[in-house]
Amino acid sequence: MDASLIGLALTMAAAWMQPDVAVLEDPDASRDIATVSQPGLIDAFEPVTAQPLNLGLSASAWWLRIKIPAAASSRLLSVPYSQNDELSLYRPEGEAWIESSAGDQQPYAHRHLLHATPLFEIPAGFSGVLYLRAVSSGSVLLPLELWDERAFWQQDRRAQLAYGFYYAFLLALALYNLFLWSVVRDRAYLYYVLYLFALVCFQGSYTGHGGWLLWPQSPAWANLATLVGLAGTLGFGAAFVANMVRTAGYCPRWHRALQGLMLAAVLTLPLLVLQYRAGMALLLLAVLISILVFPGAIISAYVAGARQARFLVIGLAAFLPGAALLVLRTLGLIPSNWWTEHAYQLGTLAEVMFLSFALADRINLLNAERDRATTALAEQRERSAQALLDTQDAERRRIAQDLHDGLGQQLLAVLGGLRGLPAEHTPPLESGLREAIQETRRVAANLYPSQLDRLGLREALEAMMATLFEPAGVDYTHEIDEIALDQRDALQVFRVAQEALSNALRHAAARHVSLRLQQRDDGYVLHIEDDGRGLPPPAQRRAGRGLTGMQDRALRLNATLRMEPRAGGGTRIELQAPLRHG
Repeated sequence: MDASLIGLALTMAAAWMQPDVAVLEDPDASRDIATVSQPGLIDAFEPVTAQPLNLGLSASAWWLRIKIPAAASSRLLSVPYSQNDELSLYRPEGEAWIESSAGDQQPYAHRHLLHATPLFEIPAGFSGVLYLRAVSSGSVLLPLELWDERAFWQQDRRAQLAYGFYYAFLLALALYNLFLWSVVRDRAYLYYVLYLFALVCFQGSYTGHGGWLLWPQSPAWANLATLVGLAGTLGFGAAFVANMVRTAGYCPRWHRALQGLMLAAVLTLPLLVLQYRAGMALLLLAVLISILVFPGAIISAYVAGARQARFLVIGLAAFLPGAALLVLRTLGLIPSNWWTEHAYQLGTLAEVMFLSFALADRINLLNAERDRATTALAEQRERSAQALLDTQDAERRRIAQDLHDGLGQQLLAVLGGLRGLPAEHTPPLESGLREAIQETRRVAANLYPSQLDRLGLREALEAMMATLFEPAGVDYTHEIDEIALDQRDALQVFRVAQEALSNALRHAAARHVSLRLQQRDDGYVLHIEDDGRGLPPPAQRRAGRGLTGMQDRALRLNATLRMEPRAGGGTRIELQAPLRHG
C-alpha cells in the first residue's frame, strides 16, 4: 500500500474515537441532570459494550454517561444521526452544568454549531464526565464519535461534497425526466419525477441537510419531513411500477398489492399529524411489505411479457437490500455501522440509474406501439376503403343489371310492338328506340362490365376499347396477357384502364391509344399511352375525381401508379402491381 495512504489512514484513526459510555433508562422521563449526576446513581448506569447504541422505538428518556479523556486541543462530540427529537448535553463547569441542545425538534438556527447532524463542542483541556439526555418519538439511535475539531471539519468537507453529488444527481435526473414528461406526457415519467423529489425530501431530511439548509426555523416540519418523504417515495414508487410494467393487465393481483401500498402511503400522512407513532409504524410496515410486493409485481409482469420490466428488476435488486437495512436499523433490529447507514443511498443511486434506463427503453417501446397503432389504423382505413369500393361496385352491378334486364328489355318489347303500327310511322320510332336501347346498354356497360364476369379481364378490356374508340374513329392497339387475377383485382385493373382510356378520348382528343397488360415474375404492369394533349395542370389534376379514383384503386391493389408526359406528346400511364392469388 502507498505510504501516503497509510499515513492518511493512521491520521484519521487518531482523529476520532468512540468514548466510554454507560446508559440509564428513565421510563417516565422525570429525572433531571441534578438527579442522574448524583454519585449514588453511578452504579445504575449500564456500560455500553457495542457502539453505536441503538435503543429502537422507545418512549423513555435515555441518559448517557460519557467519559472524556484529557486533550490539548478542542474537540467535538458528534452524533451522526439527525432523527432524534431532543438531545441535551450537560458539561460540568464548577458547581453548575452547561447545557447544549440539539435534535430535530430544536431549530437548527438556534444550535451553537450549525451542521446536518448534532455536534457538541468540548473545550481544550477538558476531561471528566458528560451527560447526554435523548428523547425521540421515533427510533432512538445514538452513535457517538469524539473528534479532534480540526480533523472533523477536514473530513466533513469530503463528506458534504459526496452528499452534494448525490443530491445533484437525483435532482438532475428529476429535472431531465420532468422535461421528458412535458414532451411525451406519459404518466410513468411524472411518477418517476415525483418519486425522485420525494426521495430527495426523505434523504435530505434523514441526513439532516434539509433542516440545516432548507428549513432551519421549522422544527415541526423537520420532525415530519423524513416520514413524509418516505411515504412519497413508497406511494409514487408503487404508482411508477404499476404504470411502467402495466401490472393491471399483466398481473392484476400484484396490481392490487401495489394499490394497497399507495393507500398506506396516503393514510400515513394524516396519521403522522394525529398520532405520530401509529403513522410511523404503518409506514415502516408498508415499507417492509414493499420489499416483497415490488419484486413480486415486477418479476410477474416480466414473466407475463412486460419487456420494460427487466431494468426494474436490476434496479430493485440494488435498492431493496438498502431499504431493508434502513428499516431494520431504524427498528433497532440490527446494529448501526457504515454499511447500514449508507446502503440506502448507494442503493438508490444504482436504482434511479436503472429506472432511467427503463424510461429510455420505454420511449422505444412507445414508438413501437405507436408504429403498430399507425399500421393498424392504416390497415383499417384500407379495409374500410376497400369495403366502400366493393359496396360501390356491387351497387353499380345491381343498377347495370336493372338497366339491362329492366329498362333494356322493356325497350325491346316496345320495339317489337312497333310491327303492328302502320308502316309510315314505324321508321322514325324504330330508329329512336334502337338508339335508346344502345345507350342503355352503353350506360349499363360503363356502370359494370358484364363481360368481365362472363369472359374475363382480357376480353372485357378488348370490348371496352372497341366500344369507346371505333365509333369515334380513334386508332387503337392492345397487347393483353392472360393473367390469373381474382374478381376484385380484375375489376380494379379494369376501372383504372377505363378511366385512363376515357380521359384519352374525352379530354386529350387523342388519335391513337395503345394498351399493354403484361405479366412479370412477381406481378404485372398495365401501360396506357396516347398522343393527345397531355396531362392537365397539377391543380386540376389534384382536383379531378377520375385521377383520384385511379389512385385509390391502385392503393387497393398495393400498386404504384405513375402518370407522366409521353415523349413526342401525349400521356403515359403505368400501373405496376404484385400478383395476389385467391
